[in-house]
Amino acid sequence: MFSRFSRRQVLTIASFTITGTAVAINIPFFKNLFAPKAQAQEISEKVYKGRRYKIIKNQTPGRNGTINNTVDTSTQLFIDDKEIKIFQHKKTKKYTSSLLFGEFESPEKIAKIVIDLGLKFPEKEVELDPEID
Repeated sequence: MFSRFSRRQVLTIASFTITGTAVAINIPFFKNLFAPKAQAQEISEKVYKGRRYKIIKNQTPGRNGTINNTVDTSTQLFIDDKEIKIFQHKKTKKYTSSLLFGEFESPEKIAKIVIDLGLKFPEKEVELDPEID
């Protein structure tokens, strides 16, 4: 098959094939060269009844952004450095958490209710006892 090509031409074709394959494999990583600017964040940290809570609001939807264009998850809530998953409904502008039932006006209200209830969060992952059915 390569009898019509010289040794130099075969090596050139092989090197272009290897180079082209390497470039094609790395195309998904090229987007990292053109990364957007850092996201603007508004961070408020407060202490309530001896426990610290922190609310981080991303000005540009980052982390998870939006889900189905109805829920915004760009606000994060941390109590004692443990993240509480919250999201905001775009139409009602109310916040909801999987930890509590109902809708709340702000992440501060969710934090204060969790602290008032005295909920504590484990330091590490909770495992089930294999002896219990």
